[in-house]
Parts: sequence; structure tokens; C-alpha cells
Amino acid sequence: MTDDTSNTALQSMIERAGRITADEAEALDVAWKADEQIVVPVSSASLAVQGGADGRMVTNADLLAAWQHALDAAGTAGRVDEIEAAQEAGRAVKHSEAHLRDRAGAEEAVRSAVLATGVRDLLADDEYDTLTAVWRKVLGAV
Repeated sequence: MTDDTSNTALQSMIERAGRITADEAEALDVAWKADEQIVVPVSSASLAVQGGADGRMVTNADLLAAWQHALDAAGTAGRVDEIEAAQEAGRAVKHSEAHLRDRAGAEEAVRSAVLATGVRDLLADDEYDTLTAVWRKVLGAV
């Protein structure tokens, strides 16, 4: 981490992720998936014949670009601790008491907010806002 303040903030976020309620996890999941602007393509007969299925596609270009930039910036700056903190936060959601059938959106929302917070100094304001929006909407201030 860049400093003790950052370390403390990220650890606090990880701990919060591990204490989310089922309602919060559901709200994170729904909000994240809405922000992703997911499109599920219509299944095609040719794919069905081939045994394949069309998967969901994330179409929010700003979200994808912000996430990629945060990862690239963290990697370039050697900020491995921040990347690991984001991974740990996702695991905290996965192992929380908030049992959900599908938590992928909740995990992604938490991971993106933790990474963005950890590399805040490397991101533009709009990228930071994009990556932390769902956390702020559901859980409050980052």
C-alpha cells in the first residue's frame, strides 16, 4: 500500500465487505449488474446445434475502461497490495453470512471500490466515481 492511511482504509472496507447483510449483498448485486448494462444476446439456433450458448455481455464502456485502467495503473506502479486487497474484499463477500444464489455483482462491486480506493491517486475523478458508485449507493461513503 502507499501508506498506512490507505492500508487502514482498505482493511476497513474489506472488513465491511465481510459483514454485509443479505439485503446489502442483493442490492450490491442488482446495482452492479444494472451499472454493467448487461445484454444477454438472443440464443441462436446455430449455437444450440453446436452445443454452445451465448453468454452475457457487459456493455458499459466507461466501467470496463475504468476497471482496466485501475488494474493497469496498479500493475505499472507496482501496487500489488492494492490488487490483493481488492481480491480479498471479493472473497470476504463470498464468505460472508449474506447467502445469495448469485453474488457475482456484489463481489465485483466490492472489488472495484476497494481497488479504486487503493489507487485513488492514479485515477481520474470520473474513473474513481464510476468504480465506487455502487458501494457508495448501497453501503455509504467509501
